[in-house]
Amino acid sequence: MDAIAYLRDMDHYAAGQCNLALHKVWLERSGETIDWYENVLSSYGIALWHEAAEEKHEVNYRHWATGHSPAWPVDGSLDGFTVLTDYAEKTGHVTFRYQTPMVSLTVENDRVTGAIGQGADGYIRVNASKGVLVCTGGYAANLDLLKQLQPHTTSIYAYNSAQPGCEGDGIKACLRVGAKMDETHSSMLFDRASVPADSLGGADCGTAMVFWMGSQPWLKVNLNGERFCNESGTYDFILHADASQPGNIHVCLWDADWQTYAQQFDMHGCSRMFPFDNGAAPNLPIEVVTAMNEEALKAGHIQQADTIEELAEKLGLPAEALAKTVERNNQNYDNQRDDDFGKEPFRLSPVRKPPFFGVRTTGALLCTMDGIVINTQGQALREDGSAIEGLYVTGNDSGGYYSMTYPNLSTGNACGRTVTFARMIAQNLAAQ
Repeated sequence: MDAIAYLRDMDHYAAGQCNLALHKVWLERSGETIDWYENVLSSYGIALWHEAAEEKHEVNYRHWATGHSPAWPVDGSLDGFTVLTDYAEKTGHVTFRYQTPMVSLTVENDRVTGAIGQGADGYIRVNASKGVLVCTGGYAANLDLLKQLQPHTTSIYAYNSAQPGCEGDGIKACLRVGAKMDETHSSMLFDRASVPADSLGGADCGTAMVFWMGSQPWLKVNLNGERFCNESGTYDFILHADASQPGNIHVCLWDADWQTYAQQFDMHGCSRMFPFDNGAAPNLPIEVVTAMNEEALKAGHIQQADTIEELAEKLGLPAEALAKTVERNNQNYDNQRDDDFGKEPFRLSPVRKPPFFGVRTTGALLCTMDGIVINTQGQALREDGSAIEGLYVTGNDSGGYYSMTYPNLSTGNACGRTVTFARMIAQNLAAQ
């Protein structure tokens, strides 16, 4: 992989608001981390697939083959949490305390010396001789804090898939001992949520479902029935575009031949529904996605009709405008050229063969991406750039890595960054 080209792309995604030195650490250390993980998995009889796929077309946004997927047993007997917990416990050096959220960090002589948590039997203090690594998952499960820091974000998602416990405790604890937080606040959003045909979504919606194929480049329109963007972008680009459209939402449209076009789109990352070139399985195969769509149809989210006019009525769209948009879309497909917004020819698809389908689509929130500013050793920094001794941060509690958007065409980037930095920090502390 061209490391400099990769760094340049990450800088573009963040609009320059990232520390490229942190990305460089990931580039230099992630390979050994993956090798280690592969060895751990092999001892449990699990293969690790590299999600390799060659670009077969000229694309608007470059795909980076950075994803890796364990081939977990279909019976669900093993997963990442089970394997890594078992592996850690067998070392004899790890103690897990569940249901013990951190309340605060302890500080002596300007050095973080431990943490205080609160469990079922009261408070517990953990003393750290070498350092404390804070990695509590950001604050995506804290709606009040999201509304305070990211009102834009809460207007363009309706489904929150944040891990329970991601309340911002770690970030708050670091701030209380003088750490600096990113000034630009951002979240990881995928265009993979559906809502009922009379809903506008939003963080307080409460009725959203996962709509997995939302990230694919189907024809998408606003509530005026008009196309307004290039649908072949990265996952949250259309969501940010939604913010300037009626109701902060869009409608996704496809026809009876959708499975043919889904394969033609040659998607990468977790929006892919077909095996990779090397045989690695997609995150969700098309059979699973089809079943999910059937559930959304039963729930009244996806609407089905035999004519575009009937579909428009069911979705609350102006029929004449939608018919005109569909006609233009079909012309673009026939011409194999998108003169309106520049979608790649192989990602054009007609809406021509009934029955027709449509669904109001909005964002799914995975996690927050802003956090405590760190250096390349993972140390938390103060406002003046000095390191707080004894305090290390990674994962979604750490900052300086992402801004504006998540570079989802570098699959597994966030997970890989977290594991790579956590392992590096732990190794450095153990060597002291």
